[in-house]
Amino acid sequence: MSSLLQPLQEPLAWHFRAGPASLCVTAPGVSTGGAAPCAAEAAVVLDLAGELLDALAATGLAPAPDWQWAVQPTLPAGGARALWQGARAQAQLTLPWATLRALAQAPALPGVQWQPVPAECLLAQWRFTDDERAALDPGGLLLLDAPCQRARARSEPAHAGDLPWQLVARWEAPVAVEALMGWAGELPPLPAACLLVETAWPDAVLARGRLLPWGSGQALHIEGC
Repeated sequence: MSSLLQPLQEPLAWHFRAGPASLCVTAPGVSTGGAAPCAAEAAVVLDLAGELLDALAATGLAPAPDWQWAVQPTLPAGGARALWQGARAQAQLTLPWATLRALAQAPALPGVQWQPVPAECLLAQWRFTDDERAALDPGGLLLLDAPCQRARARSEPAHAGDLPWQLVARWEAPVAVEALMGWAGELPPLPAACLLVETAWPDAVLARGRLLPWGSGQALHIEGC
């Protein structure tokens, strides 16, 4: 008998898609016996997550027949992620942000726990000319012509009609999906520091600063570019 320790085998992950939604299921009691996974086994695994599929169908989020096994796993779909624990399987669920934004309240999905996400609050947006961009220097002020407060996940796609440059305040710690969607709880206080970013490339920071009262509104005091 060998005294060498045998490596522990991780449960096989089974990937399924239903339109833009995705599901990654692990079922510790299911084994392929070392053979390549097949569609019949995938159907068995999907059936073990039947409680979740029924709940998704009942809330109109993903009809049960739409789920298809992805033979070759693809990159996870973009959107809100949740962990689900069932009686015989576990899963990671990903739903598009637009789908959740259409809901007035949290969907009834027993066993689902939404994962906090990096988030920010949109404060204002502009369309700058080249001269206006060049005039944004440290120590200057940028008036907020049409201020707003739109909390969103940093991975959410831009809205139709969003302008090329946006002023955002980014929370340092991940924020609960329930608070971002307005379902339950409160958002954390807004950070004092703000970033002026390019809408199409959110990591492209044009300026950094803080908000100051200005007349009947506010202005960004630019501290760095």
